[in-house]
Amino acid sequence: MSRPTPMRGLGPDSRLAEAARRLLTSRLADVRHEEDALAGGLTDDGVHDMRVSTRRLRAALKVFRSLGDLEPLEREVKKLQDALGQVRDVHVQGAWLKQEARKEKPSKRASVEALRSSVESQLGAKEKRLRRELKRWDEKTIPALLSEAKRLDGPGRYGGRRVREQLRRRLRSLERLMLDYAAAPDALTAHEMRKMVKKLRYEAEIFRPALRRRMQSLLEALVPLQELLGELHDADVRLGLLEGFAAEGTATERTAARHLLERVRDERAERAAHTARELQRWRAEKLARGLRQLLD
Repeated sequence: MSRPTPMRGLGPDSRLAEAARRLLTSRLADVRHEEDALAGGLTDDGVHDMRVSTRRLRAALKVFRSLGDLEPLEREVKKLQDALGQVRDVHVQGAWLKQEARKEKPSKRASVEALRSSVESQLGAKEKRLRRELKRWDEKTIPALLSEAKRLDGPGRYGGRRVREQLRRRLRSLERLMLDYAAAPDALTAHEMRKMVKKLRYEAEIFRPALRRRMQSLLEALVPLQELLGELHDADVRLGLLEGFAAEGTATERTAARHLLERVRDERAERAAHTARELQRWRAEKLARGLRQLLD
């Protein structure tokens, strides 16, 4: 996964507006770096890395939206992120089906390969949409972002009370979602929890220069949790994909989907049980420690 460019020369007493200008410019530069890497083709890793960079940029736009007219720009960046996500989803599911086909006996391999071909046939249209969004990004969104970043202004310190309170609210929301999941471990709650973990992670990255030790400790807990929830989400996406083909696909696609569904359901059950155990441990050990550190 791509990493954000480290920020130097900022501390807890830096003006919030100054930090916002520098961070937004840096996050934008990270996205453009990944965009340059895609010039030779929309590769799997390249699309993934640019998508992660756009998430980080959106997080910064949300965090600093009180300092300028950033909400419309955040919506524009989301359009690019969504287009990247659609291409990335085809890459991920196509690669998984290719891997599963290799495990099959020749008698079943052809049907799984047919299913993979059907999934990957969507790639052309999704890449076309992504290229349209990239053109819009270059021509309109980037100039608007650069212009608005220069005008950001407002009170507050980069490591001040309002910043810490915002992070505390995120942690409390995450804890409530964990409690909801413990009571009813459904896919929707797991998905909401995963989104909350990502938001908190990217916000912790934004404020790491101001609250270094606290944010580093929090990130060390959040990154593996995000990966765990991501694996569970991947299983849920595959279930939905295969259930759709089992109901609406051709005879060959239905055969392959039914065959793979049993395997994915077992895998999902194992991951759900592992996730529940890890979340219980995480809440008991790491969330409590993170809250105490932020409250200090």
